Amino acid sequence: MTPTHDRITDFEHHFARAQATDVIELEWGFAHLQRDFPSSQAHNRIVVTSDVPATNIITTAEEIFSESGLAHRYLSFDDDAAGKAAIPDFLAAGYEHEELVTMIHDGSNLPGPDREVDEVSLDQIRPVLARDWRLDLPDAAEEEIDQLARRAGLYCQAVETTFLAVFDGGEVGARADLFVDRENGIAQFESLVTHPNYRGRGFGGALIREAHQRISRAGCDLSYIVASNDDWPKDWYGRLGYVETSRTHEFNRS
Repeated sequence: MTPTHDRITDFEHHFARAQATDVIELEWGFAHLQRDFPSSQAHNRIVVTSDVPATNIITTAEEIFSESGLAHRYLSFDDDAAGKAAIPDFLAAGYEHEELVTMIHDGSNLPGPDREVDEVSLDQIRPVLARDWRLDLPDAAEEEIDQLARRAGLYCQAVETTFLAVFDGGEVGARADLFVDRENGIAQFESLVTHPNYRGRGFGGALIREAHQRISRAGCDLSYIVASNDDWPKDWYGRLGYVETSRTHEFNRS
């Protein structure tokens, strides 16, 4: 792993642990659980940090998630090679696989946003989160949607969190999260979502440009995003100055 990857990994481990109600240390990683938000897979996950046979991980995951009363099984691998090696065993066990690309900004200048971007409160953004999750999960129970919207309140337990939004009239057309760790000089731009009614109008670009101005003012020398290797945003981020630095792997069974 590179020093940059190590910094990002440390940031993400802290982010996960700080929001958990329970952390289970494992010889090859850790599990972080959030008893108040069982529907949030991101808050109930096993993180694999070192080499271990995939069959051992699958067995341990079954034990931990079953004992916690969770219906899903969600794991992530910090190391690209270890994650790739585990793919056949996880697919055979009924898991889905996603390869993620971590991209850091190359330091090139980004102009300021060409439209107004507002910082909004958790109370303001929560109904917008519920709206967007309902579009993604039309068959989900109301309790699940509610948890996915309310979980944003946990983020500030880990790092300085800013919710950004672009309005059209009184409606939020696009929104994103910005996580900043001033002490360690690192920031993550995350969860950029543009409502289908507002796509193609530059709302997303305005959000990321606003975020970069804030990151610069915070004195962070490392800014990163995470994108799916198989989805178009990766190329869009590339045109805005983001370059790939590492890859990680996630496995999910619902």
